[in-house]
Amino acid sequence: MTSITVEPYHLEVGSSSEERRAKIVELTENHGFCTTAELARIMGVSDMTIRRDIRKLETAGVLRSVHGGAAKPRSGTLEGTALAERAQHMVEAKRAIAEAAAQCLPADGAVALDTGTTTLLLVDYLPRDRGTQVITSSLPVINALSEIGDVELTCLGGTFHARSLSFAGPATVAAIAELRIHTLFLSAMSVDASGVYCGTEHDAITKRELVRVSDEVILLADSTKFTASAMMRVCPLRALSKVITDEGLSSERRSLLEKAGVEVIVCRTA
Repeated sequence: MTSITVEPYHLEVGSSSEERRAKIVELTENHGFCTTAELARIMGVSDMTIRRDIRKLETAGVLRSVHGGAAKPRSGTLEGTALAERAQHMVEAKRAIAEAAAQCLPADGAVALDTGTTTLLLVDYLPRDRGTQVITSSLPVINALSEIGDVELTCLGGTFHARSLSFAGPATVAAIAELRIHTLFLSAMSVDASGVYCGTEHDAITKRELVRVSDEVILLADSTKFTASAMMRVCPLRALSKVITDEGLSSERRSLLEKAGVEVIVCRTA
């Protein structure tokens, strides 16, 4: 990764944290991505101070907290879609799930990112220095990955569906059939004793095919998905390797997953 060639920016005694944060936003806007270490060096403060600044600036919506640093906010590709509505729900839990999911990335082999808001957040935690192979049918994921230089991206084309901002249909299924995926990060609208569900037939077909060609299937699902209801079944619980969720998951639901042989990873959100 290329370092930022900016001279150290030591603030005067008595200068406000707002001035430092304004400089962080300026650098992030100019360079697209800045590491925590780079920002700490430029500002002459500690990494911990920069991390606190990044959290506050992300809450304000002026930048994104990503693995190892900060990045520009994304363009509004979700605006006006059903996906945009879901993106506003359980935000802290989804970000914690995405961060935990990054710890499950394989050392090598292709990964697939399913459509959905939590899998989109996972993009922020992908390593930017090892040429990760990523497969997806999600337009927002494609757009987000285009901002990362060291990623080998395979886009699954097909018929475009505006509400989910994704591609599906016979061409998508045919493309998936030719693939071998190490790890699939799967999304869902609901989960119960009989399996994983989504809302539409075309999404279900795509997800089933991705599950079929994947060595490992990791479901990213916040705890509300375990009390929700959706119509189209994707796969039984036994098809899952792991489920990453938040601490709102009930002990009963956790037991259900573990009895099906699924490893459960519960993330803290505070």
